[in-house]
Amino acid sequence: MEWLYGWLLLGCVAFLLVLANLVRAALRKHQGWQALLFASLSCGGLSLLCALQMVGEYIRGWLVDSLLDVVPTLVAVCSGTAGLGIVLNLLALWLHTRREVRG
Repeated sequence: MEWLYGWLLLGCVAFLLVLANLVRAALRKHQGWQALLFASLSCGGLSLLCALQMVGEYIRGWLVDSLLDVVPTLVAVCSGTAGLGIVLNLLALWLHTRREVRG
């Protein structure tokens, strides 16, 4: 049974994209922020799907000990990172729309 590292890679990409979007908002660059927001949310969702795929592999292999070790930690990590990703994306959205309304 191999570890599936897609969730880790996609999660890192999602946070790099939202950080890039926040930097662009701080620098008042308004072009293309919607694409960064969409890409960040998409990578975050795909990372959660990859984590579920790993759990599915454990279930198909009847690896109950692995499930008991991995799932509680994975739930905590996924919940925290998903919440943080949503908050950071909302912050980027707010920064961009606030500056667009002001002019």
